Amino acid sequence: MTYVVTDTNADLTLEAARAFGVDAMASTYVIFGERSFRAIDMTPAQFHELLKTDPNFPKTSQPSVGDFEEIYARFKGGQVLSIHISRELSGTIASAESAAMMMGGDPQITIVDTRQVSAGMALLVIEGTRLAKQGMPPAEVKAHIESLIPRTRMHFVLETLENLRRGGRIGGAQALLGNLLQMKPILTIQGGRVEPLERVRTYSKAVARLREIVVNDLQRASEPKVIVMHSAAPELAQETAAEISTKLGIPLPMILEAGPTIATHAGPGAVGVGYIV
Repeated sequence: MTYVVTDTNADLTLEAARAFGVDAMASTYVIFGERSFRAIDMTPAQFHELLKTDPNFPKTSQPSVGDFEEIYARFKGGQVLSIHISRELSGTIASAESAAMMMGGDPQITIVDTRQVSAGMALLVIEGTRLAKQGMPPAEVKAHIESLIPRTRMHFVLETLENLRRGGRIGGAQALLGNLLQMKPILTIQGGRVEPLERVRTYSKAVARLREIVVNDLQRASEPKVIVMHSAAPELAQETAAEISTKLGIPLPMILEAGPTIATHAGPGAVGVGYIV
């Protein structure tokens, strides 16, 4: 039997992950000053309340090697498919690899770097879990996910780049800081890193352009796979999902709210769309 493990950077709630067949989820950590919280134990509302009231800007940390050892130990005698956030954005995969080495091959562990995060990662986790539960061997599932990575998009708009800058995850978007025209960038995950996609004059126009890009990319897709994400911007996410649904003639896309770790770096007001072309 194949057991599927992922991490909280996919922004799937524990309930949603279980519904899709995920067997375990390694939790990242959010740290306010000297207080550390497991992201899996904190709701987005609780996180945003702390963000408003705690004087310390939060930091994040990947799951520990011990966290992964504890998870993998549950599945001794089986096979594990461990699907995770881009190595370029987190040390999560490094922790998983160290834990796998310490387990000595029992269980047999196949680790997958999605090169993605949030909604883009969630799409690949859902697809990989579906195939694993249908009986596809982990190595074949890994190969299939890796074949989808070049076709997987994750575009997003932030109200501010400050959280991304302070969290050290700004990647190639660093060049956009301090823009005198105060342009609002549309960002993307490319090569596993945060990169600029386009620059738009205002936040509202950036969101409108984000929706346009998604619809244009997916117009020829026979079965579009789309997930909308947001950080403390539920109405904007719902409007985005509704517009994509109407223009593509598809069911309303799933909407995910960014968990504490992703929200730390995205900040309130972020909206994004993950999809496979």
